[in-house]
Amino acid sequence: MASIAQPVSKKPLTIMRCTRLFPVLAVLAAGIFTTAFKTVNYLDGNDVMAKVKETHGADAEIDIVKLVTVTGSNDPVTRILLSAVQKNAQGNFLYMLRVLSPEDEKGVSLLVLEKDGGDVDQYLYIPALGPPKKITPEGRSGSFMGSDFTYEDMRKEKPGEWTYSRLEDEKVENTDCYVILSDPANKEREKITGYTDRLIYVDKVTYDIRRIQFYDSKHKLIKEFDAYDYEKTNNDTQRPKRGEMKNETKKTNTVMALLNSRLNKPLDDKFFTLDTLQHWGGDQDKLFEDLVPKLPAKTP
Repeated sequence: MASIAQPVSKKPLTIMRCTRLFPVLAVLAAGIFTTAFKTVNYLDGNDVMAKVKETHGADAEIDIVKLVTVTGSNDPVTRILLSAVQKNAQGNFLYMLRVLSPEDEKGVSLLVLEKDGGDVDQYLYIPALGPPKKITPEGRSGSFMGSDFTYEDMRKEKPGEWTYSRLEDEKVENTDCYVILSDPANKEREKITGYTDRLIYVDKVTYDIRRIQFYDSKHKLIKEFDAYDYEKTNNDTQRPKRGEMKNETKKTNTVMALLNSRLNKPLDDKFFTLDTLQHWGGDQDKLFEDLVPKLPAKTP
């Protein structure tokens, strides 16, 4: 079989040959600028994810979320959660997740504190069990209250913790999407998250995240998250009204419904402390009471 590679001449171009090229290049350049052709900026994986952050980012956010977990033949488990996020002066995010109902789980909370250098502290507080317990790095890939979301899933996307590559575009339910391959930045991140790869499907027009697929070290699909019904919040930034996480391994699923949301109204950093976890009171309730849906009174 003949070789595909062709010999390359090492003979340099003469001055005469070079000067003949200049008029040709000038004509080509003139043609580009005088025709209707338009140049297109190609977005790579980092560009797309930067656009997602620019379009949907918020320095402070309070959400009221309904979380429904379905596990086989068992009755669905429904919880109402407060989700609060605040970016501090150092540029790190602070998180508070607190169960509002059912009554027997009220007060169960997750506190997440990002620190300089990429470190993260996570604490789980169960009132009946005493002081908050720190979650080990290995434990952050564990299930959050039996749902199909892990403790680590509850954090915002932080670009420095992932590397992004753009794959061939695809459609998600007739929506043209960028497909971004997201890999943990290092082995420690892979161990913490439990994911070797993720595929993130981003709407090419709105930069809404439509789907995220989670894969293990054998490139087997573990979970798939789909987001639906994006709507504008109080400052016109969009949020999905509904999302569903399907666990392909356990054959379970968890539906997350956004009941109410408020963006970019800052909270005091003191809200995100271990002391607040244990001594929650009326002052904290007032910060979001206008967002809590009025539940129907119980019938006798």
